[in-house]
Amino acid sequence: MKAWLGRLSLRYKLTLAALAVEAVMLSFLIANGVQLTTQSLQQQAEQRVREVGETLEAALLAPLTQQDDASVRDIIETLQHDGGLEMIEVRDSSNRVVHRTGSGAAATDFRRVQPIELAGQRYGEVVLVLSGDFIQQARIRYVQQSLIIAAAALLLTGILLALSTGAVVRRFVALTRASRRMAQGDLDVKLTGEGEDEIGQLIGTFNRMAEAVRFNVERAHENEARFHAIADYTHDLEFWLSPEGKLLWVNPSVERMLGYSVGECMGQMNFPADIIHPEDRTATEFQLRHALRGTSGQGYALRVCRKDGGHFWAALNWQPIHDYSGVYQGIRASIHSIDDLKATESNLRQAINELRTAESLQSKYLAETEQERARLVSLLSAMNLGILFVAADGRVIYHNPTFSRMWMIEEETDLIGLPVHEVLAKSASTLARPDHFSKHLLEVLKTRELSDSYEIQMADGRVITELDYPVRDREGRFIGHLWIYEDVTRERQTADQLVYLAERDALTGLYNRHRFQQELARTMLETDRHQTQCAVMFFDLDEFKTINDSSGHRAGDALLIRVAGEIGTLVRRNEVLARLGGDEFAILLPAVQDNEAEALAERVVRAVAQIPFRFEGQNLRLTTSLGIAYYPGHAADADDLVARADIAMYQAKDAGKNTWRVYRADTVADSEMRSRLSWGERISNALDKALFQLHFQGVYRAEDGTLSHLEALIRMTDERNPDQLIMPAHFIPLAEKSGRILDIDRWVIREVLRMLSDNPDIPSIAINISGRSLSEPSLPQFIGDAIREGCVTPSRLIVEITETAAVSDLHDAQHMIEALRQLGCGVCLDDFGVGFASFAYLKHLHVDTIKIDGIFIRDLANDHDNQVFVQAMVSVALGLGKSVVAEYVEDGQTLALLRRFGVDLVQGYHLDRPIPDHPALQGKD
Repeated sequence: MKAWLGRLSLRYKLTLAALAVEAVMLSFLIANGVQLTTQSLQQQAEQRVREVGETLEAALLAPLTQQDDASVRDIIETLQHDGGLEMIEVRDSSNRVVHRTGSGAAATDFRRVQPIELAGQRYGEVVLVLSGDFIQQARIRYVQQSLIIAAAALLLTGILLALSTGAVVRRFVALTRASRRMAQGDLDVKLTGEGEDEIGQLIGTFNRMAEAVRFNVERAHENEARFHAIADYTHDLEFWLSPEGKLLWVNPSVERMLGYSVGECMGQMNFPADIIHPEDRTATEFQLRHALRGTSGQGYALRVCRKDGGHFWAALNWQPIHDYSGVYQGIRASIHSIDDLKATESNLRQAINELRTAESLQSKYLAETEQERARLVSLLSAMNLGILFVAADGRVIYHNPTFSRMWMIEEETDLIGLPVHEVLAKSASTLARPDHFSKHLLEVLKTRELSDSYEIQMADGRVITELDYPVRDREGRFIGHLWIYEDVTRERQTADQLVYLAERDALTGLYNRHRFQQELARTMLETDRHQTQCAVMFFDLDEFKTINDSSGHRAGDALLIRVAGEIGTLVRRNEVLARLGGDEFAILLPAVQDNEAEALAERVVRAVAQIPFRFEGQNLRLTTSLGIAYYPGHAADADDLVARADIAMYQAKDAGKNTWRVYRADTVADSEMRSRLSWGERISNALDKALFQLHFQGVYRAEDGTLSHLEALIRMTDERNPDQLIMPAHFIPLAEKSGRILDIDRWVIREVLRMLSDNPDIPSIAINISGRSLSEPSLPQFIGDAIREGCVTPSRLIVEITETAAVSDLHDAQHMIEALRQLGCGVCLDDFGVGFASFAYLKHLHVDTIKIDGIFIRDLANDHDNQVFVQAMVSVALGLGKSVVAEYVEDGQTLALLRRFGVDLVQGYHLDRPIPDHPALQGKD
């Protein structure tokens, strides 16, 4: 029966339940009606019998009194016939039956004995019996009619319930199906039919619940993803244990630290008991049992065993985990290797023992301490730095003579014990900004931490820096300040000079290429704003390479200086004359009108041709070729404008040199110049046809002149003239612009490593990589692979990076240098000193060697300023533990100076020239 009911739908269950209730209620109602009807009929019957009895009492009193039996009989028969009585029996006073009619009484009949009395005198009695069949018949009729009505009511109720519950059940069915879809994982469930009734509210509640479940599931997935992103990739070994000590989760670090896979730990091991060293297992298991009670702990030291049989010291940390309801779920624990800490502790214990031994000798050194103090005072007195010790209360306890001289305080003035502000008030120096210094002084006296360098501007132009160091005793208690003052006026002047050099050509004093490009960009903007035109002139010295090679670099440098001086007199103040490199010069003419550029070009060509130049008894005649390009007439941007001026210069050379030309785009010469300047194609051909070759120049130890290593220098064979070599200055800048420099760098690396691999006896070789390669992340991997393939000792390869490229992208340079050092290669910072912030950047670039730029080495014997710069660079580099290379050493006097300055390595024409078959390549040192 229960199974049958369980298979019925809710609709039928509700209908049957309602019908059953209604049937029970109707049954009670019919039963109650039958009972009430029976009681009413019984009361009516009793009332009838009573009334008949009273009537007979009155009617039979006279006949009984007269003993008139016949009258009694007539009265009784008449009454029985009209009244429907079942039986009437009359007795006289002697209890004699006077007359009786009808049969005996049944159980359901109503019987009444009515005495017949008058004035207290009893004359007899009459017994009446009324039949009860009419009550039974009335009851049957009532039950039949009630059952018919009840059946009709039940039928109508069933129909109404079936109709009314259909819609309700359908909505419940929709809820059931939606719930089943959610249980199956479909969270995108939303029901229609929300309303004000209870089911509509239930549907609305279900939709909100589904949205909340979907949101919580998504958030749970996100949290799970975050958890795995954090927990799976932590450096430490992480795991979770249930309150019973069962392993629930372990992160993948277990394989790296122990050698076990996650699956081995989860399914085949008693983790973590199996990984604990046997000697530590009992104590650790006790600790874990205590931890599983919900306690937290950290730093518990134990030994952990690896799969390979080894072990290491580790620290175990754990904490209890509770759910949102606060129910304890187990513990999360981590294992962190403390092998290094144990080693440090061992070293520390040894150091403590040594310290205790040293303390026993303290009394012996007390006397020596006093002597040391005297020496320290002498040292501080001899320093060029101003030293001022100030006690915690702000009073002076020591100052050296340099402090008094720096602040122009008379030496006999006693400063000990004076407050600081009174000491500085005795100074004869005038502060440029006294209010700012007073505020700074108050702030420094309040602080007890190391402060940044503070610059003090003096009215006389001097710049003094102040450094504040807190002084503490052996227990770390603050006892005062140490102020160090340094007069950096000379250094600031030198820095200004370096800034000047950063945008000036070191040889001629003209603007360099970088500053020229800045001026060109600015001028082009002004030209666009005022709707005018500007012009760029490019010119170089004809056959300058022949003069330079035959007479030497000194003659070439002197010639360039003379040309710069002569042309400088022809250029107006608003025009820019720059040396772009080598013998290339450029002139920028803003707001040019009419034929001003052509007129100036004529004067320049004529002036160069008229320069009388005599060097070491030899007369040298100069000529120049000059090209002119206009903006915006010939080009739309700076690069095109410079290229057009360069083409025009070559057009002038093709016209016979010693002349000038305005750029012509429709001539045959222009086509030839474009072909000549298509360096991208020429570089590609050189790479494809093996037209590149390496020349090698020796780098020698300054002390004894022995060979340290070789530097590889690239050259290109001219495809049109195979006997002619093209120097890197002609194609490297263009290769950097086109991106082919990366291929050139890799060709040099492969070629040098091949030579090192083929001949293990040749010395180390230095190569130059471009600034573009610094930002190439795959280059260290390329070098490492090539080193391993050639079985080359990494230290035999030295990589030179120019300072300009390194400073322009310090982040990439640091990564490249660190990667090369990890490979084991040597790293050299080339062209050091060309940037005015060289010293500042040097501490960020962890190179092994610095190579001082040649502009400081040329004519070193005759240039006092360059001697100062070189000495400073050598001092800083050696102080930082780096070796120093000086290039462009072209005479013995320069070499002697470099030896005196402490330079480690030297390189230049005085020692040897770059050649392809250097003797050292045959294994000779």
